[in-house]
Amino acid sequence: MKVLVVGKGGREHAIAWKLSQSKDIEKVFVAPGNDGISIENKCECVRIESIEEIINFVKNNNVDITIVGSEEYLANGIVDKFEESNLKIIGPNQKAALLESSKIFAKSFMKRHNVQTASFNTFVNLKDALEYSRKASYPLVIKSDGLAAGKGVFICNSYEDSSRAINELMKEEKFGESGKKIVVEQFLKGFEASVFLLMDGQNYKFFNVSKDHKKLLESDQGPNTGGMGAITPHPDIDEKLMKVIFQKIVNPTINGLKEEGLLYKGFLYIGLIIEEETPRTGSRKNTPNGVKDEPYVLEYNVRLGDPEAQSILYLLKSDFIDIINDMEKERINTTNIEFYDGFSLCLVLSSIGYPFSYTKGERITIKPGITSKIFYSGVKKDGENLLTDGGRVLSIVNKADTLEEVRNIVYDEAEKIHFESKYYRKDI
Repeated sequence: MKVLVVGKGGREHAIAWKLSQSKDIEKVFVAPGNDGISIENKCECVRIESIEEIINFVKNNNVDITIVGSEEYLANGIVDKFEESNLKIIGPNQKAALLESSKIFAKSFMKRHNVQTASFNTFVNLKDALEYSRKASYPLVIKSDGLAAGKGVFICNSYEDSSRAINELMKEEKFGESGKKIVVEQFLKGFEASVFLLMDGQNYKFFNVSKDHKKLLESDQGPNTGGMGAITPHPDIDEKLMKVIFQKIVNPTINGLKEEGLLYKGFLYIGLIIEEETPRTGSRKNTPNGVKDEPYVLEYNVRLGDPEAQSILYLLKSDFIDIINDMEKERINTTNIEFYDGFSLCLVLSSIGYPFSYTKGERITIKPGITSKIFYSGVKKDGENLLTDGGRVLSIVNKADTLEEVRNIVYDEAEKIHFESKYYRKDI
């Protein structure tokens, strides 16, 4: 088989690497990819970016199936255009992709189908948004309606914070069209979790649950990023809590997708916050169902996460192309999915200054003897040298029987990778 992966970051590198391990895979193309991905066996980066170029490439090179990693392509309707050409592709159509590309659409969907989420208001007018925030109780959360690479979320502790965020989004247009409409929602305190489902257009199957680390700094401080590290499976999610997540989140979400004709072939990522207490009543130990922890949806993503994909796919024991084929053939509910025992940990190495301004073009050096897998995100080749070319430069992943053991391995080996402005969190 020949497969095409659409995107250019660490997630796409992980997808391509995992596919390349299958004996059934002859070639993995990645468009546009990056120079680090092209190092992999069977992998070739194709420097094309437009949907039209990608479709022509698939036709001309007899690609059997395409897997979309990047949300921008999904939001721009790549799946619709592939289906018009009768080409096989894994991902949602443009309407279903609104679950990620529009926070307002997603929150309204949750409200319609009783999916547990924070209370919210939506605004399209700057004056109305500022007036609401002037009278609001704090803290609150302000989100751009559209895609912002994981950076369009602001936790505000005062009117000064919220007015700054609202003006950046709606007046200064920091994220362009994405921030012209906003969601203002209740702040929930707790820990986050990323739940991943596989969907085939008719059925679905649970994939895994990871712990993402979105904040730039230790102890979950600083600005939001695209993700600074991930652990799979989530160390704080037990079987009891998963039952509640299915009851209050997964089941109503799937039922809503079916009712609205939005159940697609692809990945669904449900970003949760698990509230351990409520400010109003204290501990949830005495709730009627006896459950202390309460899950709420923060967001939907309609693809694999980054860096969760690196962590999940490194731990995946099953042949990934078998899973992809079962998604395409609408039999994902019968698929047997196996993971290695223990934990995998993915640590992102970024450039100082990310997610704002940062230096590019620094030489990356790697000492010999690293056992962890390196997935490249923002890199480019200059002759024999590999240089930094993005905010998140690369991620390193390993697995072990215990979380403590894999942490020790990954952090030890992070010290064997060098570029001048290297930064990473020490508490993944």
